[in-house]
Amino acid sequence: MENKNVAQNMSIRNATEEELHEMALGYEETQVLTAMGDVIRANPQFKDMPFLQLDENKEFQRLLREHIRNRPIRGRKQETQALHSIIPEAFYITNNKLSNEMTKNFAEQGEIPIDVIKPGKKGAITTYNSLNYEGKNISIDGRHEFTAYDRAIHNAVCSLYVAGNEVITPAMVYRAVNGMSETEKVSPQALEAVANSIDKSRFMRLRVDFREEAKARGIELDRAEIDANLLEARRVIIKSGGKEIDGYKIFTTPALYEYSQHTMQILSVPSELLDTKEATRNTEEMIAIREYLIRRIEVMKHDKTMSNRILYDTIFEEVGIAPNKVQKGRMRGYITSVLDLWKEKEYIEDYKEYKAGNSVKGIELRY
Repeated sequence: MENKNVAQNMSIRNATEEELHEMALGYEETQVLTAMGDVIRANPQFKDMPFLQLDENKEFQRLLREHIRNRPIRGRKQETQALHSIIPEAFYITNNKLSNEMTKNFAEQGEIPIDVIKPGKKGAITTYNSLNYEGKNISIDGRHEFTAYDRAIHNAVCSLYVAGNEVITPAMVYRAVNGMSETEKVSPQALEAVANSIDKSRFMRLRVDFREEAKARGIELDRAEIDANLLEARRVIIKSGGKEIDGYKIFTTPALYEYSQHTMQILSVPSELLDTKEATRNTEEMIAIREYLIRRIEVMKHDKTMSNRILYDTIFEEVGIAPNKVQKGRMRGYITSVLDLWKEKEYIEDYKEYKAGNSVKGIELRY
């Protein structure tokens, strides 16, 4: 019994409130011991270390918390949900300065002011924003930026939620972001990347003070401030097709979507537009690039003052990649293949690449 108490104390000593809640749902004392054994087997350096030393070992505690968070035990306390999947007909994309800027060295940078309305007689209208990981002990394959890929996955989660899905799986999210049918298979690697991205949203807290913006836009709200995790959701076990799989239960409208909804800055496109497997593979880079192209094209269609040219270097910079010369040529080929497909689907009328001197610089669109 003494060992069980040590195990229990160790597993919760530095855990955040979110981690404690999830541990309480799925882990009893004996299950904590099982989790400890799993971690020790995977990390032999801890094999002969006494419990009391494990209790003080920060690396072991981190690995144990990560193990518990990523591998929920199917015990009698684990929350189980039935799955009623609704395929979204539309894909929603938050499209404002905050969602555009938060992929650019934004996380863990303190409060960041963003001018959301151009300066007028009374000056610029500014929002005050921050994006931080909840708790110092959170580790999601390392503490990373919120990337363009994460934003696309987050938009897929929002699209599923708006369609009526309060319980989701990584497979549902991957299919939504790629316009896939319910029966198309998803690789384990893709599912892992999606789950990691969802967990990142769950443990990142977004604060937005848009009181000035709400007043300037004539938006009447009791409180024009948001302070919530990007995604308020909990990991659950889902019953589907006679099997139990890992998934998430969403509790409320995601914070970034809520802010964008208040300011009426959400783009909507048919989900079938995301189905580009005839043109290219659905890599993380191409998922981010495809969403960026859609955002640019949608803005062009709604704002005739916008340039109809897009620099390739801008595309690469916006999605956070720095390809070499050979990779640039390959990525250009993927992009033009997607645009050819969109021509067939009549999403755009035509396009062409344009040059500066002898170098191909970007694409020019007719829509």
